[in-house]
Amino acid sequence: MNFKTIGIPTLKLFIIGTVITILLVVTNGRTAAQIVANQEKADVESRKEVLPEADDFEEKTAKLEDGTEFTYYEATNGAGFVFSASHKGYGGQVVTMTGISKDGKIEGIKLTEQSETAGLGAKWAGNDTTGQEKRGQFVGDVPDEEFKVTKDGGTIEAVAGATITSRAVTSDVNDAVAMFKVVSGGAQ
Repeated sequence: MNFKTIGIPTLKLFIIGTVITILLVVTNGRTAAQIVANQEKADVESRKEVLPEADDFEEKTAKLEDGTEFTYYEATNGAGFVFSASHKGYGGQVVTMTGISKDGKIEGIKLTEQSETAGLGAKWAGNDTTGQEKRGQFVGDVPDEEFKVTKDGGTIEAVAGATITSRAVTSDVNDAVAMFKVVSGGAQ
């Protein structure tokens, strides 16, 4: 084995890899701020989608009874609150944003992150009729009891074949209700 057959190709690959790495670092540096701005814009739009009466939001923090701190958003015009919660679904974490009016009505929910199976658990996130109907089951007065899927003795209809995802979304909404009760002083 000589340098021409092993050394030169290895050196070329090293140089190509180094140049590509430098270009990726430069590109990431130039686009990082825009990516953050785009994500913040998407988050604001999602908050307004789940609490349409709100004009703008102020970020706040509070603590649950067990001492766990959480962040939520309060509408600056007093329309209500937006909470996010996360539970493990079938394919990974399912993050759900829930809007609750100041008088204790769930105005809307939206899945903001999920990696569930397309055609099954992902139907909860879909903007089609099926997704809207599934999420719409939660809209209305904050219940005294926790939401449960029908398999667990509740009223929330799961997506067929996606009970784990349905339970994750239901748990997310239950967490949002618990957070609402903390920030509203338990009033409904």
